[in-house]
Amino acid sequence: MKIIVVDDDVIMLQAIKTMLAKNGYKVFATTDAQDALDTIMEEDFDLIISDIMMPYLSGIELLSAIKRTNPKLPIIIISALDQQEVILTAFKEGAADFVKKPINLSELLLRVRKVLPIDAE
Repeated sequence: MKIIVVDDDVIMLQAIKTMLAKNGYKVFATTDAQDALDTIMEEDFDLIISDIMMPYLSGIELLSAIKRTNPKLPIIIISALDQQEVILTAFKEGAADFVKKPINLSELLLRVRKVLPIDAE
């Protein structure tokens, strides 16, 4: 299973990437949502994990762009923002799940496994 992780927080990005790789996932990580969008258009991924607040292109804009071209691709949004409006917008745009920062990596792994069941491999 291939996952792309997008977060402008390099430390968080590396922590998520390491945890997913240790659990058998192939992980592409980037701090740039536009880079992620370009990569997603060129390669197949099974899941996207994206922060909301990023420079140039927000996680919501990334989510919207992906859902227009690949509506079945699951996306987990992560964010320090826990405002009801932001969460509702993410789900309205098609997010599969929402995880509030600071992230508990074990909880994130459980949510990834919920979206990508092991028997789907």
